[in-house]
Amino acid sequence: MDAFRTADSILHLIDSVIRKRIASYRLENPALSSSLLQRWLATPATPACNKVKISFDRSDETIRCSLVPHLSAAFGRKGISVLTDKHDEFCKCIASVFIFSKNYVSIKESLDDFFKTSQRRHDKVHVVATVFYGVNRSELEGNFAKALFEHPTSYQASQLRSAEEIITLPGHEKINKQSDCEFVEKIATDVYEKIFPKERIGIYSRMLQDISNLLCSQQWGVKSIGFWGMPGIGKTELAKAVFDQMASDYEVTCFLQNFHETFETKGLYSLLQEHFKNLTNQNIPKRVLLVLDDVRNHLYAESLLAELPSFSLGSLIIIASRDDQVLSQYQVNQTYKVEGLNKLEAMQLFSLCAFEKDVKETNLLKDNSMKVIEYANGNPLALRVYGKEMSSHEQTSQKETLFLKLKQDPPHQIMEVVKSSYYALNDNEKNILVYIAFCFTGKHVEDVSKLLQDLGFFPEIGIDRLVANSLVTISENKLEMHNMIQGVVKKIGRCSEDSNTSFKCVLVMSYSTIFFNQLSSTSSISSYVMLFQGTTDIEAISLDASNLNPDVELSLFRSMYNLRYLSIYYSNPGKHGKALESFSLPYGLRFFHWETYPLKSLPQDFDPSNLVELNMPYSQLQTLWGGTKNLKMLKRINLRHSRKLLEVNELSEARNLEQIDLCGCKNLQSFPSIRNLHKLRVVDLPSCIKIKSFPEFPSNVELKFEGSPIKTMYPPVPLIRVKSLCEFLDNPTKPLNFERHGPYILDILRPGSFLNSQKRITNPDMVETPPTFKDIMCEKAILMSQWALENLKSFRKVDF
Repeated sequence: MDAFRTADSILHLIDSVIRKRIASYRLENPALSSSLLQRWLATPATPACNKVKISFDRSDETIRCSLVPHLSAAFGRKGISVLTDKHDEFCKCIASVFIFSKNYVSIKESLDDFFKTSQRRHDKVHVVATVFYGVNRSELEGNFAKALFEHPTSYQASQLRSAEEIITLPGHEKINKQSDCEFVEKIATDVYEKIFPKERIGIYSRMLQDISNLLCSQQWGVKSIGFWGMPGIGKTELAKAVFDQMASDYEVTCFLQNFHETFETKGLYSLLQEHFKNLTNQNIPKRVLLVLDDVRNHLYAESLLAELPSFSLGSLIIIASRDDQVLSQYQVNQTYKVEGLNKLEAMQLFSLCAFEKDVKETNLLKDNSMKVIEYANGNPLALRVYGKEMSSHEQTSQKETLFLKLKQDPPHQIMEVVKSSYYALNDNEKNILVYIAFCFTGKHVEDVSKLLQDLGFFPEIGIDRLVANSLVTISENKLEMHNMIQGVVKKIGRCSEDSNTSFKCVLVMSYSTIFFNQLSSTSSISSYVMLFQGTTDIEAISLDASNLNPDVELSLFRSMYNLRYLSIYYSNPGKHGKALESFSLPYGLRFFHWETYPLKSLPQDFDPSNLVELNMPYSQLQTLWGGTKNLKMLKRINLRHSRKLLEVNELSEARNLEQIDLCGCKNLQSFPSIRNLHKLRVVDLPSCIKIKSFPEFPSNVELKFEGSPIKTMYPPVPLIRVKSLCEFLDNPTKPLNFERHGPYILDILRPGSFLNSQKRITNPDMVETPPTFKDIMCEKAILMSQWALENLKSFRKVDF
């Protein structure tokens, strides 16, 4: 109890009691809590707060009738309303404009207005602008001193200091050749940019209101909130904006920018001494506003706060991080994901950076500018950097070329921001990120996870970490990556910058049609060949072969000993490049995709021992290989719509095969024996019109064969696995004959399964119905045995 014997401690005790009473009252009266917090977070974007106070000499007719109306109109065009000195609503203003003239300070009314308005000077969020109209600074200072001499007791010392500071501020002075329109536009633009800095577009209009609502919903006490989002999205600027708005309501404030880097370079003790020395010496809890920017390790934040004294009720801790998991580990009360700018805000920011003017209409921006805006996809950093880069080029062709260059070679500022997130990942996460950037953007998560697992990675953990670090997003179950991040990651992959890691980062090469068009000269082709032959570290290639140069030999793939992923596709279906005679593949290939593959078979010298997935839809294949190959690793094969395919007998020894897709292979004569394929789960045979019979296969296989006139199915083929039976029966083709080797359980049938079916079912004597099946509607279905009808005793309703 000794701590409470001092006067300060007693006052603190009283303060604590009052705060608890207020907290209790606030819980019973939420409106009070909301109104207080709304005052803390009063934002300029709210219409009621979008006002500027203009102070001027009303006796000067030129200023009153010409300058002020023009200035008011300029503010109005920017969405800012104006208050003149007739209004007494200074508290609602976010900015003050002082128009100093020769007689401004000599008139008591103007002088009183000046001193009253100047008191807002120390408000961090209040903007002050000065205009010298017909008077220079030294002349104004002399007039000001004279006015103070005439009214020595009218103003307080604090008012005098504020007034002196305002007079010494840099101001706008009209140049002789400058028109009034240019002059007022310059003033309005200056004030607008101070009120709404480019870095905070979108923050005042939307985000602060969201933060206000979140904080209002928290119980009274020490509040905390975390901001997270992708690199360059504006987490730091949002934290600064909240800090600026709320700082005046706290006893102690501290904004620690680049917290992670500062903590690692200076250490905990230096941080405490530099920023919290006075706070740590206090025995009385203070009401603290603390912002930790760029937190990457929750233990750093926890160790800092553990050394600080207890905060008073009403304190607020804000943590900004790229990693959502850091916020979860720190256990902040609430998290807020910082989203990108909307289209209007993006246009506004880009135009301010590129053209130094505010453009908010799409038709006023040229196509190349809109392409950049769409590419930036709402990321403020990308919009600012690309806008600044584009501002140095005037011709449209130059801008288009520059944009292509920026996509291939991102600016240094963007590279550094994204690379800092990349290097914080482990090797597994880095590899997965590079593969997604080059090969898997827009692909289904489940499919990508299977492929990555087949390539030797751990996607379940890695993808979750990339999402938490805001490097990858999942939308409609598909992996997406922001263009800015994708551009940086691709450059990292091409340059193999992470070669010092214990597990070398994959090098992925993606060749586009544009790249191949550049290979017109012999020297270019030679360089290309040398690139392929010399780059043995390449692990993945995604190749657009629409306009493949005839001189490029695909046999070069064989020399890429580390190549594990190869995808060849055609962005232009009408252009399939040169006629291919042969090519080679490396031994270690695990994933091979080639749309419209042009040859009759795969290379005879290709050893598919490591192949896990083979995708060759719409191919010209007639057979896979001439002879038996080792397919011990093969899990999935997709040959759908390969209309010349005759047989796939090689698959009979693919013991790890899980999925076979032969949909639309209209010349496929038979299906091989797969009794040894114990891992097989799905077989797709729709529209395989020449397959007459189906061999024995495991009982846990899902068979789809609608549109295929299969006459014979050998046992054991439980119809419970024939998921497409209902659709098959609705196609009136030849009768389906289930040869009698045992009972078949019609577990797949549901009420109405045979509705409108006209298919003749033969040999139904061996049909045994499940006891759980009660209702069936079988219009026009023909059963050939009275015994079978008698066997349907478990049905409650049979409709023919």
